[in-house]
Amino acid sequence: MSLGIQAIDNFLPADEHQAVCAFLGEGGWSFGAYSKDDGAKYFYKHFAGFRKTGAEDREPAQIENELKAHPVVHAVWSRLTQGPFAGHQLSRCYANGMPPGTEGGLHLDSNVPDHLTAIYYPHMAWDADLAGETLFYNATRDEVLAAVYPKPNRMLIFPGTIPHVARPISTRARDMRITLMFKTIGMGAAP
Repeated sequence: MSLGIQAIDNFLPADEHQAVCAFLGEGGWSFGAYSKDDGAKYFYKHFAGFRKTGAEDREPAQIENELKAHPVVHAVWSRLTQGPFAGHQLSRCYANGMPPGTEGGLHLDSNVPDHLTAIYYPHMAWDADLAGETLFYNATRDEVLAAVYPKPNRMLIFPGTIPHVARPISTRARDMRITLMFKTIGMGAAP
């Protein structure tokens, strides 16, 4: 892919993929997340880091320790830091659960060029008829630059400065579209 968008298939070994999927499928979801101020609300689980803005008083080591309370998720973060996120600090980790028919809003994750986002698609199976792709747009938001299928066990990594959106899943789906997010800042950078 281009634009700094990278999809890594089969990111986790099968047993770890299954463990993440099972963990995220458990209860503990809250309702009220959104990707755009006036957008639709959906379910979320916050694991670590900033909750509202990068202006919160948080230290990188504190965020890392907060994530350790969720060993299955922390193991995914550890794999990221040994590869594509080497030299980055975690700023936020959470999961989104979008019920059938729910849509995200077009947004940026950051306005700082070295901030990266990773989206992990934990489902054990997915069907193209269910939709739920992640779409990337140009800066003026009038052209789709890339579409990424929510393939099971795929890790998607991209600069947080690219406008993107989660498209709704079909109302025929029986489960939520679940994604696990890791957002980073470069070493020594401010949030």
